[in-house]
Amino acid sequence: MPLPTTRRVVTGHDQSGKSVIISDTSLTPANPLDPAGSPPEGIIPGFTNLFKTTGVPATNVQGPWYDVHGKKIGLVDQTGVVARIVDCTVPDEVNITHRTQSVDFGIVLSGTITMVLDDGSETVFREGDVCVQRGTDHAWKNVSTESCRMLFVLVPSVPIENPATGRAFEMTPTAHLEDEEHIKAAR
Repeated sequence: MPLPTTRRVVTGHDQSGKSVIISDTSLTPANPLDPAGSPPEGIIPGFTNLFKTTGVPATNVQGPWYDVHGKKIGLVDQTGVVARIVDCTVPDEVNITHRTQSVDFGIVLSGTITMVLDDGSETVFREGDVCVQRGTDHAWKNVSTESCRMLFVLVPSVPIENPATGRAFEMTPTAHLEDEEHIKAAR
């Protein structure tokens, strides 16, 4: 069954300074491993990259902006905030434990999903639940019988230090989710 589309409306200003809609598009989930942005197949989750700011605070609030939909821009980017929808299909066999240098806001839009932390704890999230992920090592696991859709907003952070050692934690490599051409264009 194909994953649902997302309508994305982007606003801006016309030459006289009036607020206008500059883009109104239906976005389809993309395979995060494919540089061409083809639809996900099998157990691969669908990523719908909605927007990436240029900088924090954002500098791409006027004029042109780079559309990151269907692009391999990595999970988090230290040069701006990333907003995306992630569709976790059934059966969910990906379950990659990862850590990013960011604060992530994960909102369950539909379905049920379980967060697994490196201490072995598992927490179930249902529609409307929110997780504020602060650089912890975690995985998302869909153990239900239906797909789960989440909205993630990833804000880059300072390095996260291990309290036991005082050294920064290693981040999970995400080169397989990145395409340098798209990353450069989005900055």
